[in-house]
Amino acid sequence: MPRRLAIGAGALAGAALLSGLFLLALAAKERDDRFCISCHLHEPKFARFKAAAPADLAGAHHAKKNVRCIDCHGGGDAVMRVWVWTVAGVDTLRFLVGRYREPERMRLPLRPAECRPCHTPILKAARALGAEQAEGAGGRSGDTYHAIRDHDGVRITCVRCHYSHTTDSEPVLQFISRARVQPVCHECHESLGAD
Repeated sequence: MPRRLAIGAGALAGAALLSGLFLLALAAKERDDRFCISCHLHEPKFARFKAAAPADLAGAHHAKKNVRCIDCHGGGDAVMRVWVWTVAGVDTLRFLVGRYREPERMRLPLRPAECRPCHTPILKAARALGAEQAEGAGGRSGDTYHAIRDHDGVRITCVRCHYSHTTDSEPVLQFISRARVQPVCHECHESLGAD
């Protein structure tokens, strides 16, 4: 019995060591965007991402702050990080046995937690500007969504309005498509105009 326990403990320790080494190697490789697209088949998205003149929001992020795929798609907290690695592991096994198929949508959609590390300071600045404008404009707090104080309590995910990889908008609109955003606004503001 002690020998079996020793063999079992050794096997578990070996599996833990191999798993740890695999995760360390994965963490290093996933920092290279080419590694990501080698499986995810996003060559057109990657070309836009790397373009000198951004054609989508993801490209604008990369051009301005050198954002990588993993910076948004890696999970904003430890729990989501484990989920991302779990999905990646299952997909790797499927690939190795010839059963992998590129998903039509993200299995783990982006949450506000993935956006907050970079955007919380931006949102605080927009709200501060809105408060400053409110004092000088009789209580009105700016005309952008994030500057309007009444929106502070609205709970919608960032990606409902901010699509990263679509090309149906312009840089001047910060890559926000009115056609996609207006229905979101109409959920609360039934009387908003169509323009």
